[in-house]
Amino acid sequence: MRLRAAALVSGLHHPAFEYGLDRSTGSVARADNVVTPLFDGVVSFAERLRLIAGATSSIHLQTFIFTNDDTGWNVARHLAERARAGVEVRVMYDGLGSNRSGTEIFDFMRAAGVQVRARETGLDLLSVNDRWHEKHMVVDGKVAIEGGMNIADEYSLGGSGLQLLRDNSARDAWRDVDVSVEGPAVHDVQRAFLRNWSVLGAPVAAADLAALFPAPTKAPGGPAVRVVQHHPHGDQPDEHTQQLHVRVVNATSKRLLIENAYFLPSKQLRDALVDAAKRGVTVQVMTNSKSSSDMGFVVDASRYFYDELVDAGVQIFEKTGGTLHAKSLCADGVYSIIGSVNLNGRSEGRDTECAVGIRDEKTAAALEHRFTTGLAETKPVLAAELRTSSFMLDVKQWALSTLAWTL
Repeated sequence: MRLRAAALVSGLHHPAFEYGLDRSTGSVARADNVVTPLFDGVVSFAERLRLIAGATSSIHLQTFIFTNDDTGWNVARHLAERARAGVEVRVMYDGLGSNRSGTEIFDFMRAAGVQVRARETGLDLLSVNDRWHEKHMVVDGKVAIEGGMNIADEYSLGGSGLQLLRDNSARDAWRDVDVSVEGPAVHDVQRAFLRNWSVLGAPVAAADLAALFPAPTKAPGGPAVRVVQHHPHGDQPDEHTQQLHVRVVNATSKRLLIENAYFLPSKQLRDALVDAAKRGVTVQVMTNSKSSSDMGFVVDASRYFYDELVDAGVQIFEKTGGTLHAKSLCADGVYSIIGSVNLNGRSEGRDTECAVGIRDEKTAAALEHRFTTGLAETKPVLAAELRTSSFMLDVKQWALSTLAWTL
């Protein structure tokens, strides 16, 4: 389903915009929620642990990385305590993403009564590179946290953990964002979790489902939230999160701000960004530099496509200092996306993902302020700089841009 400027609807407020998202993303927008952005790990993990400690009936947690470091054990102990108190606790993690953890931490949780399932790919060459990259936490069926933070020190400590694929001296702060949602949209996060849970084993018994979907607490007039889940493989692969991003870009009329850790957008999304810039939208992207990224080769791969974007008027800013791990977008001061989605080929074609689309001026203002104040820690990518790259660097970037879509 290809969208170009010719398919632009009449802005983010036009009824056709939401209708198009309904059809293309397999989701619906639910009104009357309470939404709170959680900037950086210290804030997000404090809220996670507070919610876990207060759980009375159920805790559902899915993550890509669950590490047996201080943060992992702290979360595991909190989950175990609630399981011992009779709370139904279910945990899912990706076996490949968590391969540095061993089994002790998961055995500990199981012994306390936590139901733990791992998504393993085995040695099947057709699926070994497919990963479950979603992050969900749902407590008592009433409140959820979505975003990109994994269970590990480098996320929870505001970045004071090591940057894993770089030298052990890198301890600068990481930049990240999650979002807390309370209200009717939480049921959609719950369904996303249970969909994955049933793939890995027996589904939750039908008799127990009602307790997982209590009547939501509504905030009349509160933000409309849609939960968009993406499964790129299986019998019915989809492009749900890709379509969410492309359609928002195509409907933006004034200002588009994107923060993304591994910015290597597909041709479809690049076209949408170029079209937006050419029709006068201020398009600004914040991503990592080689010095800030925990995966520096991705920056080389990304830069292969920067000429096209910068020449069209897209402004790209590369982070200095600590790693940027956020995956967020805000458009025209009214619509925001926060989730686990990296704007690259892995998230489009290999990894499962989830993102929330939020219609709320307050949330968009918070993301805009976050972006604007963060520019002080970036350097702009200049057209003149890109034009002076060497032939060998161009070849290196081309090769990495090809490999990065599968690694």
